[in-house]
Amino acid sequence: MSSSADLIIQQGATFGATVTVKNSDLSAFNLTGYTGRGQIRNSYGATGILLDLAPVIRTGVNNSALVSGLIDIDLTAATTATLPIHQARYDLEIFNANGTVTRVLQGKVLITPEVTR
Repeated sequence: MSSSADLIIQQGATFGATVTVKNSDLSAFNLTGYTGRGQIRNSYGATGILLDLAPVIRTGVNNSALVSGLIDIDLTAATTATLPIHQARYDLEIFNANGTVTRVLQGKVLITPEVTR
């Protein structure tokens, strides 16, 4: 189920992304009972975390978005302003109470510098 996509985060700017999790037949994955997690690290083996992406599974009206497979990542300008100019790595996973963990997205993160402050 894992896909790859590279992200560009502009230092000091608001960043937002919506990920649609899909089944192998490309239908929307039902996220009922799942929680999201994701991190940016300097490299795959790095022990320190640059940023917790804090992904939020969208619930919508009457939990309609749960069956649409939508996960939101929203970073404030204040949060991105603290990131170093760097190329890093990230991934996004979903997990449930049964212990099932699935990586749904992974890739590089390019953090570009802010000039205007």
